[in-house]
Amino acid sequence: MTLRLYSSLGREVREFKPVTPGQVKMYVCGVTPYDVTHLGHAFSYVQFDTLRRYFLAKGYQVRYVQNVTDIDDDMILVSKRQGGRPIAEIRDENDAILRRDLDRLNVLRPSAYPYATDHIPEIIEATAKLIESGHAYEVDGDVFFSAESFERYGALNGLSHADLGKLENPESKRADKKRGHLDFLLWQVVDPGDPNWSSPWGPGRPGWSIECTAMSVKHLGTQIDIHGGGNDLIYPHHENEIAQAECAYGPAPFCGWWMHNGMLQLDGVKMSKSLGNLVLARNLMAEFEPDHLRLYLLSHHLRSDANFVHGDMEAVAEKYGRLKAVATSEAAGGGATTDHTLTRRFDEAMEADFNVPVALAALDEAAGRIASGVAEMGEAAALRSALATLGFGFAGARGPANGDVTP
Repeated sequence: MTLRLYSSLGREVREFKPVTPGQVKMYVCGVTPYDVTHLGHAFSYVQFDTLRRYFLAKGYQVRYVQNVTDIDDDMILVSKRQGGRPIAEIRDENDAILRRDLDRLNVLRPSAYPYATDHIPEIIEATAKLIESGHAYEVDGDVFFSAESFERYGALNGLSHADLGKLENPESKRADKKRGHLDFLLWQVVDPGDPNWSSPWGPGRPGWSIECTAMSVKHLGTQIDIHGGGNDLIYPHHENEIAQAECAYGPAPFCGWWMHNGMLQLDGVKMSKSLGNLVLARNLMAEFEPDHLRLYLLSHHLRSDANFVHGDMEAVAEKYGRLKAVATSEAAGGGATTDHTLTRRFDEAMEADFNVPVALAALDEAAGRIASGVAEMGEAAALRSALATLGFGFAGARGPANGDVTP
């Protein structure tokens, strides 16, 4: 069997071939920890954790990097609203809550967990390279990337420059200084008293997208295999990352597979801090076992826009109980064979564009057969092994839930 994955760049499912055979380099956009995280974040990180685990189960070496954007407009705004509370203190408080939630969900710790503020030299270096190569320009201390200078700008979104200009763009700042409508900040002058760092263009701070480019290159190199994140980041953030990385460092493509998770909604409306319609993972885990929540999250395909409504957790309770009962039974204690019929069905689903819901359906059918006493020999062990690959702690999957906090 051959693993095939969908990439937003090109909008197609392709056979997965990493840059370096046997190794996978993954970068997943992390949070901006200015406030609490919610179930939508858990959905994203559980999904990409499961993809990482599948690579590991297939014998790949995986280096997984997830960043923390600890300097941006929101971080500064919250600091001011809280009377000048240090940004690092706000970051650490909210980041600790997120880490506890993900630990309980048995999400493997990242290989590297970089903070943007620890990578200012790398950000300045990347910005300088872009100026030197003619892809960026400085205006009174602000440095902009010239979108027009990169002919493939817009390819990730499949849109022309004119059509991109019609989209909402949170990076469209300081229009009076920019040469082009789509140009975006790499380095910016700050208001008096705001956090700043010295640079060749004067004191200031990074733009948004350049942070991820600098951190991914620092920790994974100039070409990576998978870049993950929410589909709300496709434009402008990830479009900008491609332009920056390929113009500053050269190799193309910067990333082989752009994988974007859907948005988790509440009663049909995207969960967001600004709307206040948040469901918190930690609140659900106060009522349901963390593996129960993991099952709910994995019951939706990575790219789906799942809609959380009251009663959803109860709806998967019977399936959860059935899978857990078999995986923790004496019959599941034997070693699973890689050529078992159930293992093949599981792999077929996983390798057909990471279709975890179909894989789970096959496992649930097997659990029903096992409970009815009509299962094939070794089916319970195969079931437990597959559930461990999906990261369920009750099936013995390694990870924080079972005391393993190593990457």
